[in-house]
Amino acid sequence: MKMKHILAALALSLPLTLNAQEAQNAALPFTRIDRNPRTSAFAGAGVASTNASAWGALNNAAQLSFIEGMGDAAFGFQLWQPSNDADKTTNFGGGAAFRFGDFAVALAGVYDKCEPFAGYNPSDLLLSLGASYNILDVVSVGLNARYASQNLAQNAKLSGFSADLSIIGRIMDGLTAGFTVGNIGPKVKGSVDSYGQPAYARLGVAWNKTLAEKHGLELLLDGEYNFGSAAAVSVGAEYNFNRLVYARVGYRYAGEKALIPSHLGAGIGLQFKGFRLDASYLTASEILGNTINVGLGYSF
Repeated sequence: MKMKHILAALALSLPLTLNAQEAQNAALPFTRIDRNPRTSAFAGAGVASTNASAWGALNNAAQLSFIEGMGDAAFGFQLWQPSNDADKTTNFGGGAAFRFGDFAVALAGVYDKCEPFAGYNPSDLLLSLGASYNILDVVSVGLNARYASQNLAQNAKLSGFSADLSIIGRIMDGLTAGFTVGNIGPKVKGSVDSYGQPAYARLGVAWNKTLAEKHGLELLLDGEYNFGSAAAVSVGAEYNFNRLVYARVGYRYAGEKALIPSHLGAGIGLQFKGFRLDASYLTASEILGNTINVGLGYSF
């Protein structure tokens, strides 16, 4: 029997784990899952990217000010860890963002359906409200306020509030830098003890260039520190033809105790008249292997 099931059966209110080594260190770790089918293809890179969508309400609100037009709506479906019988989940998420000049607001939600155990259906719920403000088109600052809850068993439930602070600044034309400190919140109280949330800090740069009018390229580099855990580095790249067809790839290298382990991401995207279809696939990881993420979006 998997460790997660044993803990749930004993109703100890320990957190659902993405990595068994983190089981006693962080509550509500599912909040760290990347739900965006575009950025998940970058394996965690992209904190400085200005290619924004409603998914920014979940982790990087500073991006919301860069939404083109009046707003953006998104919906996604994810099979998380399908190769891991105990920890795999079927996830649904979506959100909407609205921009009013230099100010933007967004609301996003996620529901995770976990594998049934002993007649009980574990689940996760995540709701996030985001807001950002763009100062003179040079610096954008953002804030996310989040509520997360997790039901492992009838007597093993956790819930808590946390926040993300983010900033993106233009260094020069096509080059931006970004910083996020996320999952900052009080300890989550269980039936036996209290557990800290999986807080982290991420710093990165992004370079975006249009070549020969119809060819676009974006390169991403992020460094991440997980408080009480391990550091990680992610690199990503995206190529687009005429902003119609997109190809993406990324790799994350993480320390042994990192909540999100090392893995490779790849993805594709299609965009036409405001509509977009994105998909990503995670591999090169025993824990995350074969994870897929598909999403629909519309910019208006």
